[in-house]
Amino acid sequence: MSSQANQPLPEGFQLENYRILRLLASGGFSFVYLAHDENETPVAVKEYLPATLALRTKDSPSPVVPEENLSAFRYGLKCFFEEGRALATLSHPNVVRVNNFFRANDTVYLVMRYERGRTLQEHIHKKSGAIKEDWLCNTFVQLLNGLREVHSNKLLHLDIKPGNIYVRNDGNPVLIDFGAARQTLSADGLKLAPMYTPGFASPEHHRGRDKLGPWSDIYSIGASMYACLARSMEGCDPAHDEALRHK
Repeated sequence: MSSQANQPLPEGFQLENYRILRLLASGGFSFVYLAHDENETPVAVKEYLPATLALRTKDSPSPVVPEENLSAFRYGLKCFFEEGRALATLSHPNVVRVNNFFRANDTVYLVMRYERGRTLQEHIHKKSGAIKEDWLCNTFVQLLNGLREVHSNKLLHLDIKPGNIYVRNDGNPVLIDFGAARQTLSADGLKLAPMYTPGFASPEHHRGRDKLGPWSDIYSIGASMYACLARSMEGCDPAHDEALRHK
């Protein structure tokens, strides 16, 4: 099933109590926007819109979902909504804060606290000189503390990588862009391509997906630490990663 060219919501679009300012990020599963709430406080809004299942044009904010994709789209939407509900119960300084979640335009939106800073991936690329051991240890101890809170609430991240670790302007890290809901759309019965990042995904991401668990996130934390040390975004073994991409 091929991806489609979905259109993001336009700048200035009023979405419930939030006014869209601009697109922050896009992928095959969702859009993320910068928006202002009714108090002009900046927030990040994540929209469920898998490109393999639905198509939104400029004509309407609601996507068109073909009949043959409807079951998979609704299943993913339900998982995305439930993930938002679960994340909204978490309050940890190193885990993205979900302030609100709601249905609109025949899809679902998560409203998160807007963080100022840059991703760990950007930090690695732009930092001159070696990464200091004390900074690395402090950063990942905080991330592991946040991850412990996630796992204690019976949640998984399932897409930890430097691009999904945000380093705030004050230097403290935060886990963003949970991937558990995306993983549900890779179930065998839905016949969609697996969604993971080679080099940072655990072996059970590639096969034996019924064995995914907290240990899978720990593997990805280790791979992210290695990426910091190696100053590489290709994970531990680039040749192995390349082979995985062509399986």
